[in-house]
Amino acid sequence: MGRPQIAILGSYPPPFGGTSNHVQRLSGLLAMRKVAHVIYNGVSDSTDGKYVVPVAKHAHAWMLRYALTSTERLAYICSARLEVWMLGAFMATRRGKRVIIRLRNVALFDYLQRRRTRGLASWALRNVSRVVAVSEELAAAARSAGVPPERIIHQPGFLPPTPLAPGDDGLSLAQRAFIARHRPLIAANGKVDAYNGVDLYGLDHLVEMVGRLKPRHPNLGLVISFWDHLRADELRLSALQARARTLGVAENVLFHTRSWPFVPVLHTADLFIRPTVTDGDANSVREALYLGVPTIASDVVVRPGGTSVFRTRDLDDLVAKADAVLGKPPDRTPHPEVVDMERVERYLETLQRLSTEA
Repeated sequence: MGRPQIAILGSYPPPFGGTSNHVQRLSGLLAMRKVAHVIYNGVSDSTDGKYVVPVAKHAHAWMLRYALTSTERLAYICSARLEVWMLGAFMATRRGKRVIIRLRNVALFDYLQRRRTRGLASWALRNVSRVVAVSEELAAAARSAGVPPERIIHQPGFLPPTPLAPGDDGLSLAQRAFIARHRPLIAANGKVDAYNGVDLYGLDHLVEMVGRLKPRHPNLGLVISFWDHLRADELRLSALQARARTLGVAENVLFHTRSWPFVPVLHTADLFIRPTVTDGDANSVREALYLGVPTIASDVVVRPGGTSVFRTRDLDDLVAKADAVLGKPPDRTPHPEVVDMERVERYLETLQRLSTEA
């Protein structure tokens, strides 16, 4: 395919978070189109042996060196770090490179609310070639930061998954053993984390929900797939596990802390729940809908059609919505409309065009 002209600066699975999955699937689509590209993985030592170069070990020093010496025509920044955005704007204004910044979470909203970061974030976004926003809310925030509308691309993060190989369920041994013992099965994902002092992924409410639902569904199982887990998170995880024991549902909840592909769990699930207190577009919501898994999500952002929405941090509403789904025959109707392939094609074409423009 020749020398890479597109550099993707982000992460590559594992860990299996939304950005990593997007980058992995984007790489596959670019490879199918024979577009030469390289992925600089600044999060882990993961590599595919072909397109992915791990740079996490000395990420800060590497990024400074890259900003000064990189050779690829287009740098696609999939990081939410303001300092990386600023280096991207430096490459665009001082080195004449094409640079795209991808907005995929609450980071921009936070930067714009703080006096010391508002001007820097606005300057960075205004001075790159394009801004990719995974939601309409993020596109609006980019416009409020001064980015011209014609330079903003609204592209949800979800890209279709690769089908599982025949005979391969893709589950870990722990997941397979747990799923074999429990029905109905609820899938959730995230990690032990907080936002403004509140459980970011709603894991606390998921545990409480299982406690309330178990009398009606004694064999209920909840698999929480962690996209990342650190030693520093152990104290919070222990508190969640202790609460599950107190409620008598410790055997009904699997905290799968090893980072593992989420699609195999969704394939087996009767319900997917996304009880976050803040969100981008949430790839996993579209993933579940695409596969035909009944989906419940908080109303913290606009959710795709087909999602059953509950009031954010309202445990009673969450339990009622989950009980309603579990109490009727499963409806596994796929929602292929959650991915607009014409939009995806325009997205790919934009990347190609910017990488070849003089």
